[in-house]
Amino acid sequence: MTRWTTAPGDLSERTASNSSACGQVPPTRAGAPQRPTPAQWARTLAAGTVPGTLRLPAAAGGCPHHGSPDHGAHDAHAGAHDARDAGAARGAAGTEAHRVQHLTDAHGGLLLLVGTGEALHERLLELALEAAGAPAGASGVPAVLDVLDVPPGQAALPRARLCVTGWVERVGAADQRGLAQAAAAALPLGALLDVGTTRALWRLEVADVRVTTAEGVHLLEEDAVAAASADPFYADEAGVVAHVEGLHRDALVAWVLRELPGEQAARTREVSVVGVDRYGLDVLVTVGAGTRLLRAPFARPAAGPHELRAALCSALGCPCGGLDG
Repeated sequence: MTRWTTAPGDLSERTASNSSACGQVPPTRAGAPQRPTPAQWARTLAAGTVPGTLRLPAAAGGCPHHGSPDHGAHDAHAGAHDARDAGAARGAAGTEAHRVQHLTDAHGGLLLLVGTGEALHERLLELALEAAGAPAGASGVPAVLDVLDVPPGQAALPRARLCVTGWVERVGAADQRGLAQAAAAALPLGALLDVGTTRALWRLEVADVRVTTAEGVHLLEEDAVAAASADPFYADEAGVVAHVEGLHRDALVAWVLRELPGEQAARTREVSVVGVDRYGLDVLVTVGAGTRLLRAPFARPAAGPHELRAALCSALGCPCGGLDG
């Protein structure tokens, strides 16, 4: 990842008012179960398992939501700015949103996979031409990539949001197929086979990366993101959750009843797994008219399916062999 410290053009106005909230990552509370770090969330959401929204400078006289199927989508840092922040308001009005399939190369660099007949591709070509004719020093198309975590189960709330500010740059025709092969090693999408014909890859050169979690907004350093790895279970999280719910429900409910105080255990009505990561399970429990989110931590981080089997057995006290059930 390159050009990490300078935000591009007018789009940077949309994140500037949040800078004061983006200091160092707060330390984990004493005794709190371990969870994915902001840098790990960044790599997980950058991998492309869930699509993102790409915000570009709006065409002159065009609708600021042109090209977006979700007119309610917002930049992770556009948020509810103070009404006095006129700069942020101008930035929000001057962008258009497009759904996009993003992914990474072998080194974690961000790529955009775009159909050559799509409106997004045409708009990127138009903006790239404008950038090429700009004053010396300008390079690429200023953009913001916004990726919202989509956890399994409708009862679950998003756990993280990734916001990447940077420049979209063209990839030469001679490099398209090689880059597609590198991207397929990280995320084997069938659409990558069409790169060079009906699809094209663009590169997103990164200036600024922020991740929003329950702990706040985190401005990430390049080294931290580069050293982090995507969660090994995110792509099949729904499948793992369904397996635990279907085949290990007795052990799950028994664990919940052991974890809750006696009075709350007696009033427990519903138990559901709403997330899994390398460090543990998130379990949503309905107690009376309210809910509680419990964490079933693994004894040690699980790096893959084989380790997950033992981790689940240990966390839930289940003797059935975890995912072998």
